[in-house]
Amino acid sequence: MHTTHARAAFALILLAGAAGCGNAGSDLGFNASSTSAVTVGIYLDRDGSRTPTVPLDTVFANVRVALLALGSGDTLRTAVSNVTGLARFDGVPVGQYRVTVVPSSIGDSIEVAAIDSSIIRLEATDTNTFVLVRLGYPEFTISAVRALPPGRRVFIRGIVLAGVQSFRDTTSHVSDNTGQIRLTGVALLGGILGNNPGDSVSVLGTTSTRAGQPTLDQAAITRFGTRPPPVPLPVSTATAATAAGGVLDAGLVQITGAIISDTATIAPDFRITASDGTGPLRIIIDGNLGIPKSIFLPGFSVAMRGVLVPDGLGGWTLKPRNGGDIVIN
Repeated sequence: MHTTHARAAFALILLAGAAGCGNAGSDLGFNASSTSAVTVGIYLDRDGSRTPTVPLDTVFANVRVALLALGSGDTLRTAVSNVTGLARFDGVPVGQYRVTVVPSSIGDSIEVAAIDSSIIRLEATDTNTFVLVRLGYPEFTISAVRALPPGRRVFIRGIVLAGVQSFRDTTSHVSDNTGQIRLTGVALLGGILGNNPGDSVSVLGTTSTRAGQPTLDQAAITRFGTRPPPVPLPVSTATAATAAGGVLDAGLVQITGAIISDTATIAPDFRITASDGTGPLRIIIDGNLGIPKSIFLPGFSVAMRGVLVPDGLGGWTLKPRNGGDIVIN
């Protein structure tokens, strides 16, 4: 498989795609006396936008494309995309066709996400008809991703619960209406410097685990919009300490009325133990936040929002995302 970042190639694809419209109503058969060309442009949707995006997406070479007769489904010709992602069929008789991609030519982890023209109708006046093929990685809900084995390259879509700038270990948290997951090895695409709670994003990552819980590793985030910040789920300290039996792993929660019983510096972070009377919960103040340790004293009451992170020992810790997540009484 060979790919190339080529802004000029994407521009050609879009221009050619616009030129290929308006050929409905042609004959149902073939007319050998009049021929046209069919050009197929193939790109990999790396950012999950579902449209060609320069320069995030890449054209795709060495893809085997088949031109089929619409009625019989017979393969009339095959062609292979070149380094600019284009495969061309010249001298195609007037008639109706469809284009398919040979799956074995794009690899096991990639699939055909969309072909913009399911039926190609060539008329005598046509000289070149363009078909755009979008390849992509499989897209899943977060709950489905959490059940996949490690090593799968997948897309998810969701809302940011905690931005990568909140934690020094390049993690972020994302949820959809099926669940939530922690992203590791995060990279932000599109020139953004941070991501914030409420951002609407797509994420391309590889299924993995950390501290015994599912994650998406080498997670590349693309932001498409913003929404109001998500509302944390109120829980007891005992529920937070077990993430409700793991159901709330990576989730955004809130505790109230928890009394600090102990503090400890675990450089570069700071650890607090607190309970609302239901059971102890460990809270990690990430060194990346720059919150002074002196404000946390045993006997003080705290209300806190944050995400739940497994400790690798069967429990969970609460990690606030910024100083605004913490109220001390």
